[in-house]
Amino acid sequence: MSEDKQKLINDAVEKALSGDADAVNNIEDRVTRAKAKAALVKAKREQPKKEDSNDDASKSDEKEQPLSDNTVQKVSASLIAKFPKSLDGEQNSDWIQLKPESWFEIAKWLKDNPDFYFDSLQCNTGFDLGEGLLESRYNLHSMKHLHSIEIRIKVSVEKPDIPSVESIWRVADWFERETYDMFGINFIGHSDLRRILLPEDWEGWPLRKDYEEQETYHGIVVPKVKEGWE
Repeated sequence: MSEDKQKLINDAVEKALSGDADAVNNIEDRVTRAKAKAALVKAKREQPKKEDSNDDASKSDEKEQPLSDNTVQKVSASLIAKFPKSLDGEQNSDWIQLKPESWFEIAKWLKDNPDFYFDSLQCNTGFDLGEGLLESRYNLHSMKHLHSIEIRIKVSVEKPDIPSVESIWRVADWFERETYDMFGINFIGHSDLRRILLPEDWEGWPLRKDYEEQETYHGIVVPKVKEGWE
């Protein structure tokens, strides 16, 4: 191989390793391009070996460390500092219990804060805890930091109001509507809070523990068992 072609391959591989993915693909000669791709694969394969030659302390420093040994504890501490009195009761290492009043501001902060960056709401659903208490739970995930937390917010059946986070995580639109439909939790500020599974004029909240199914719907008898439905 000529020195010019070898230099072309070396330069293209060096650029590709620095992040220029098109450096190799843009080589016009097919044979030279193929040799450059092979050289790139070899170079990438050898990179970890160079890192292995460092001492153990250096390798430990180079490894990407997790944001925290316990993300829940770190977020809890930050919330106490940023939003005093927002936490509800004694906390644990599995989830964060919040009062509903500041939820919208907290949710926006959790998404925008560069240390946490919870950009993904993966799930939001409801629970009937009994004794007149309902709960909305939110599973948040950061695509950047690859960490997760769960937020829980309790409200009473007499005042089941929780601020909507639909404008923060767009997917919350249907999550909140389904939770409203099944549990009657009222998400304040939602742009279109109405039933999503049941007819708009259905009576009651089917997943509450005290729910009693209505006898008829528009004159049609509502069966109490599923016999013959399947």
